[in-house]
Amino acid sequence: MTLFSLAVPTQAQAQDLCTSTPSYLPLPAGVTSGTMRAAGSNGYLAGQATDGTLLLWHNGELVNVNAPVSTSISVAGVNGSGEIVGWDGRSRTAFVYRDGTFQTLPTPAGSDSASAKAINDTGDIVGTAYAEISPVYRTVVWKRSQPGTSQIIANDVAIGIDNAGHVVTEKGLLWSPDGTTRKLAGSPNLLIQVFQRGYALGNAFGDYTGMPKWDTTGSVVYRYEAQDRPYPEGINSHGLLAAWYTPIGGTEAKLGIWRAATFLGDLPAGQRVWAVTETDELAGQRKAADGVTWVPATWTCA
Repeated sequence: MTLFSLAVPTQAQAQDLCTSTPSYLPLPAGVTSGTMRAAGSNGYLAGQATDGTLLLWHNGELVNVNAPVSTSISVAGVNGSGEIVGWDGRSRTAFVYRDGTFQTLPTPAGSDSASAKAINDTGDIVGTAYAEISPVYRTVVWKRSQPGTSQIIANDVAIGIDNAGHVVTEKGLLWSPDGTTRKLAGSPNLLIQVFQRGYALGNAFGDYTGMPKWDTTGSVVYRYEAQDRPYPEGINSHGLLAAWYTPIGGTEAKLGIWRAATFLGDLPAGQRVWAVTETDELAGQRKAADGVTWVPATWTCA
């Protein structure tokens, strides 16, 4: 295993390598606030208005969504066809918005509820089923080719699915579509927070100063060092990463941007980033011109 230690800025770091320029994402008529929650390929972003309206953008333009308006619905993922997945708290079920309709995904037998976490470009979905009895959490896959069915693949919380169909769980189990499994280095003593574009990011128990990055062989390919445990928000296939960290010698958490091993800079305070796009944008929400209302936004590094 090759392990790289990545540069993390200190308090005295003199200059960022880029300036992040924000842009507002459009909102439907009559909607004044909301957030971007998930990024897919092919220019798709998904989120929600404060009133619960599902929001979908393609290349920065608003796309009409024919779905229920409900604050009990939470968006978790979107793919390169604009299909949205998440959790419907009212019915305690997972949902997918595809083919112009809002669809409930089947809850696996023996489970009390289920939520969808991510969807790949094939349309396969991964999520977590919940039960009142042990095992409480189980990772479930809903395959596009097998509508109306679900498959339990692990006794753990689901984190993500890539376009090859690999699934990673919170404790670091890596499942392949052929049914085989392997473990990320250090599993099960891991807390994986992100699995996107073939990379997993998270923390190892007892290690409070680093954030390893794994590939789908299960190996650690990078290690991000910080004073306090870093927390990733998103990564793309080019290695552009947004993560919370505390600089060495500092006390205040910052939202930093890296490309592979290179630190590019921090976003100004008050920005909320939830995803990194394949076109190298950060996406989330920021304050509107009134300085009070939160609205969907993207940032580019220049």
